[in-house]
Amino acid sequence: MIRTYRTSAGSISQKTTELLSQHLHHKSVGEDIKLSIEFGSVGRGGASLFFLFLDVNEYGLSDLPVITATYGSGFFSDSNWVEVLNYNRKAVFPSERIIEIPEVIEIAIFHQIASLVTLGGKLLIEYDSPDHRLTAEALSLGVPPAATPLGGIMLSAGCGVKFINHDFAGGGRSGRRKLIGLRGRGDQTDRMLSLSMIKELENFLTWSKDLDWLIQSKTRPIAIATITMLKEKFSL
Repeated sequence: MIRTYRTSAGSISQKTTELLSQHLHHKSVGEDIKLSIEFGSVGRGGASLFFLFLDVNEYGLSDLPVITATYGSGFFSDSNWVEVLNYNRKAVFPSERIIEIPEVIEIAIFHQIASLVTLGGKLLIEYDSPDHRLTAEALSLGVPPAATPLGGIMLSAGCGVKFINHDFAGGGRSGRRKLIGLRGRGDQTDRMLSLSMIKELENFLTWSKDLDWLIQSKTRPIAIATITMLKEKFSL
């Protein structure tokens, strides 16, 4: 099979390839399951394109990337970001074997990606793909990002002290709807943002009983768990 999406590393700097490899290549995301990274080119604004594959002892290396993403860093240490352009929950392996990625593995993958984001940085993840349709539907109904499945993963990975919902879908990668999660700076501002998030989630719990049962069953537990976690974290 010819993997036409794979491109030359091009002008990606050695420093960037070393950084991405250090955080992602051969990192374990489950029993006998590791990540494998390949690099693309540098796009507009200096964003470095990379692909993540699953390397499973039993099945080998996945034929298609489970993650397509870009990494960028600004002049200041707190201005770096990672954007997940596409996520495939179904991993395709040699002999056309297709495995749906379990939630625990999915969470581990996103946690590894989030490890690239420094204090004050951003994690951006698209939710236009079919695998994030429940998050997309919940957001369209006014559910707070922190109560959605995708928002919950981002927050647990440390990139959710504040969320921005970029819900203007256009065309191409840059126009896809996405959640932007900020990593806190470890200061008093984190506490203030968390207090605001708690109030938003508590308000959500009062009106969410009118939502579709499936949306309720997926979002209310996340909201309750997030409120509990934030209150414990800040001794509230």
